[in-house]
Amino acid sequence: MAKTRKLKVEPMTAESFEPFGELIDIKSRPSDERIIAPLGYHAEGRTTLSALWQPFQGRTFWQLERHFGVTQSFIQLGGSPAVVAVAAPTDPDDQLAVPRPDQVRAFLIDPEKGYSFSVGTWHSLHRYVLAPPGATFAVINSDPNPSQIVDFKDNYSLAFTDLGTDVKPVRLNLADKFDLVFELSL
Repeated sequence: MAKTRKLKVEPMTAESFEPFGELIDIKSRPSDERIIAPLGYHAEGRTTLSALWQPFQGRTFWQLERHFGVTQSFIQLGGSPAVVAVAAPTDPDDQLAVPRPDQVRAFLIDPEKGYSFSVGTWHSLHRYVLAPPGATFAVINSDPNPSQIVDFKDNYSLAFTDLGTDVKPVRLNLADKFDLVFELSL
């Protein structure tokens, strides 16, 4: 039976989120001047924009993913408050270089700000909506989208040349390394 690791949900601020990426926000808001602030977005492929509906599905998860060619970005458009889990990037050339469970953190998404993951940042596959019915997000991504998913419950890793089209990802068995489920704690 899988162990449970509780993750205390933290506020998502520029400082707390900095090891994982950046917030899509304006730092200065003068009353008499229009500000356009460049962001650090990067995509090695064709940039894509998608709408994502995330229904309420509870507060447990066991998979993280990372993307190698994009600073994947999310902007909450509406709905219930939501949480995303993250861990700092690890060696992109080593499929076994997955974060330790104690390196995974959870952030309450500020619906007035978007966020971008640094290339290679590990993150939950879903945004965890805290109340029904769900939430809508805009997702800025790339095509192709080379990615890796690690499953902490069933102890395997999948490496995709393109998350959207690769039907035979490279699978590595992680033995009984984790056998773990994460649970969000408010």
